[in-house]
Amino acid sequence: MGGTTLDGLGPSLRFRLHLGVVATTVFLAIYAKSVCPFIATVPFQRVALVLLALSLLHVVLREALLRAFPRPWKRESVARHGFHLSVIGWLIMGGAAVVTHAVIYPDFPAASHAKLLAGYWALGAGILAQVEFVAMETHFRSFHTETAAATVEHISRRLTEGFLVVSVVPTLVMVLMGIRMVYEGYAHPGVAVEVGFLGACFIAAALYMSWRYGRALKQDCQAIVAGLGNVRNGRFTEVRVDASRPDELGLVAGGINEMAAGLALRERIRDAFGRFVDPTVAAHVIDQFSHDGGAGIHLEGRRIEVTVLMADLRGFTPLAESMEPEQLIALLNGYFAEMVAAVHSHGGMVDKFIGDAVMAVFGLGGEPGHTLAAVRCAQDMQVRLGRFNRDRPEACRLTNGIGLHVGEVVAGLLGSPDRLEFTVIGNAVNLAARLEAQARAPRPPILMSAAAAARLDGLVPLAPQGSIRLKGVSEEVEAFSPLMPAQ
Repeated sequence: MGGTTLDGLGPSLRFRLHLGVVATTVFLAIYAKSVCPFIATVPFQRVALVLLALSLLHVVLREALLRAFPRPWKRESVARHGFHLSVIGWLIMGGAAVVTHAVIYPDFPAASHAKLLAGYWALGAGILAQVEFVAMETHFRSFHTETAAATVEHISRRLTEGFLVVSVVPTLVMVLMGIRMVYEGYAHPGVAVEVGFLGACFIAAALYMSWRYGRALKQDCQAIVAGLGNVRNGRFTEVRVDASRPDELGLVAGGINEMAAGLALRERIRDAFGRFVDPTVAAHVIDQFSHDGGAGIHLEGRRIEVTVLMADLRGFTPLAESMEPEQLIALLNGYFAEMVAAVHSHGGMVDKFIGDAVMAVFGLGGEPGHTLAAVRCAQDMQVRLGRFNRDRPEACRLTNGIGLHVGEVVAGLLGSPDRLEFTVIGNAVNLAARLEAQARAPRPPILMSAAAAARLDGLVPLAPQGSIRLKGVSEEVEAFSPLMPAQ
């Protein structure tokens, strides 16, 4: 809790805050004895003791406020809360100092008391409180506990406050000095009028300038925050931050525009890349390249158990010979669109296209039930192919065969550092391809191995297809076919 409440003020910082009170007391003592003709008649030790007592009372008051109100009010930061308590302490002590001064020196004129009040309020609540604010903010930022979402602290407000303090407070002090000089008979009344007029003009100008500057700064900061919000929400093309400011904020705005343009290009590359390889693989590779320029791309694969699905068209070669190339490409693209949609809708990854064949993998992310998902995908492929053929001439209707097997494969990037392809390799891929080759009449269009059938736990009705001898496999493989659900 040390970084989120005023309890986190350490002894060192507390000492420095209290040291400011003592420094103000010393300044007031010297100033009063040097320029006030009334206090000059009082022994310096007595003046110092009175001001020292007030400073000790101020230290006690500050500690009481810090302990009584350690938590911020509403959504203010801890440092801002400490600043508010500091201002309250200086205002209270200003009133207490005037009362004490009036009781001890009842014969002194009101101007003498007013000077003491001005010292506490102008020097203390005006300037020293800002110094204390900066010290507390620096201290609490070292905890790294507050975020921009937790507090509302606009930079325009901070700079406007500082501008007003260093302009209005000195002007008010000079006006009070002019009034004092006239009051004590050292100057003509016209001097006070002139000083007061100029002071009022300077204060009005300072207020107007700080308002204009704060307003412009606020607008620029809000534009930057809005731009970052668009970046955070992925709306990169909507980022258009005005970068015409000839200062650091202008550089920040320009950097945000460049960042958004780069991210937008990255998304376009991801989208384009995802049309050639699986979007999941594309995102993984792009992320690696964006972080380390591709140095983190490793060719080593990882072992994982997956379900492999192979789907291949039947009688495609004679069909290709009878069609124009443009017609053939359009037919294949329409067919592949349906097959890829089936794979994605069931959580699979399209590994590659091999001529007119599709190879898909299920379970690369370690998802449970990937064999059931692959079977549902195969059934969906048959349904989609039926719809695809519905409005086509008899000569252009397509049929396919699908093979399924589950087993351990090695998944990773295959090739050289200059030309890579993500794929899976292993006996499970070969067996799925061999089953696909046998998935033709008189057998059903979907065949799966006994290993895949065992993973279904009876969730899909199966029809045994007996033992099949597969090319390149020494032993016969027991095959099953899932029954298509009722349409």
